[in-house]
Amino acid sequence: MRRAALLVCSLFVPLLVHADSSRTRQASIRRFLVSVPGQGIFFFDLQGVELWSFRCDPYDACELAGGQILVTERRNGRVFVVSRDGKIVWEQGGLEGPVNAEPLDNDHVLVVENDSGRVSEITPGGASLRQLPGHRTPFDARRRSNGNIVVADSGANRIVEYDPQGKKVRETPAKFPNSITLLPGGRTLFTTFTNGTIGEIDEAGTVVWERKIGGTLYSIAAEGSTYWVSEGSEGRVLQVTRDGAILKQIKLGKTFVDLSFCR
Repeated sequence: MRRAALLVCSLFVPLLVHADSSRTRQASIRRFLVSVPGQGIFFFDLQGVELWSFRCDPYDACELAGGQILVTERRNGRVFVVSRDGKIVWEQGGLEGPVNAEPLDNDHVLVVENDSGRVSEITPGGASLRQLPGHRTPFDARRRSNGNIVVADSGANRIVEYDPQGKKVRETPAKFPNSITLLPGGRTLFTTFTNGTIGEIDEAGTVVWERKIGGTLYSIAAEGSTYWVSEGSEGRVLQVTRDGAILKQIKLGKTFVDLSFCR
């Protein structure tokens, strides 16, 4: 992987400490961070009211510990961290179609490069450490507490998990999986882009349930016995049961390519 242009601020490292790379904390969802290409990133509350925004060309974004935002810009080939006052405090460029970046608890960032099919762990200094190449247009990746990395290998129609040495430990067929969220006990929530479904995979790699929601589904999060799922083509966020019943629907007034649930 070629080394990229890098901007580092001394604030970067402490603000990534204790970040939850799997976004699996079970506190209540409080707001949504929405990525709109060509416009920027936007915080909305549960009533669909816009709270904050930053102009950029995002594909994905998530909130870090301390309130900073980790942003992925696919068309610009970079990921960066921006503070709430609009200052970019860290940047990694020269990436090949990045579509997702996740903070890790060792101050590193897990990056998914859609064009090259590679998932990489990048240090704050810009070094690429652990690499998992050979995927076909992947769109998401998360790391478990045991060091395993789970990848939504979308173009290959599978969700695949690797151990810390890079050995594949399980693989689950799924029709163009779009997003994954890790749960305790080795379980995985997922959405599919092609089928418009949500579902869950157990620790053995078996799909234990899957429900049709419809629309263009992106992210998913668990809250108690219910699930939050984002539907980008109509700018909606839904709270649903495992049976697919809609408990709540929030219209954000913007269509989006990704949404992060903030607790």
